[in-house]
Amino acid sequence: MVKFKLIAIIFFCSSASASESPIVAIAANMTHAMTDIIDQFQVETGNHIRVSYGSSGNFTRQLLQGAPYELFIAAHKKYADKLVEKTNIVDASMPYVSGKIGLFIPNDSKLSESMDLETTINALGFEKKSRIVIANPEHAPYGVAAKQALQHAGVWPLIHKRLLRAENAAQATQFTVSGGVDIGIIPYSLAVVPEISRQGKFLLIPESWHQPLEHHLVLINGAGKTVKKFYDYLLSDRTKKILTKYGYSIPTNRQE
Repeated sequence: MVKFKLIAIIFFCSSASASESPIVAIAANMTHAMTDIIDQFQVETGNHIRVSYGSSGNFTRQLLQGAPYELFIAAHKKYADKLVEKTNIVDASMPYVSGKIGLFIPNDSKLSESMDLETTINALGFEKKSRIVIANPEHAPYGVAAKQALQHAGVWPLIHKRLLRAENAAQATQFTVSGGVDIGIIPYSLAVVPEISRQGKFLLIPESWHQPLEHHLVLINGAGKTVKKFYDYLLSDRTKKILTKYGYSIPTNRQE
């Protein structure tokens, strides 16, 4: 079974104690990309942070309730907007990256012979015993996009009762490759990870099938020097190579 860095807080500390390191909250689809970026940041600056990966909806609720995050990367603009509308905790908010989704078919799936997106979508509708997993649309933007894509394809009424709803995009990916489902709708950013990609085939879903997955970068008022330095680092050219490696695109309206 592939193990993922999911919702639990992950500590990036060496000489600094956990209590001295600020906490940032990041949408779960960015787990691998951000791990690479944070590792690079820490090597270059010597600064340490802690990061929690999870669903953007849950993080937003936690921030509204006073959670001590100093920076937040949400998988959809509406969560950043909600924080701006409901609180005075936001120092800065801007578009950061745009993500993509696709169908991931595990090697042992009964649909593994499907070779293209159209064939696979049609098979989903006719294969009554097939199971599919998506992130929960109630609080995960990648789940909302997955539902919209299935509705666009015309198969949502046929398969929604066979759906497994994961807590977030990373957990949907974990369920996809761990067995028990025939297809998962997962982020491109996770599908390209080698230990995942070799376990099946990924079919990219056209972005016109769903709402834009425009992630927003939110700096919280009162953020310390380390997080402000990390915020600037996230907007620097040094991170672009990593982000594009994981399939993200940089919005043209992003401020640098």
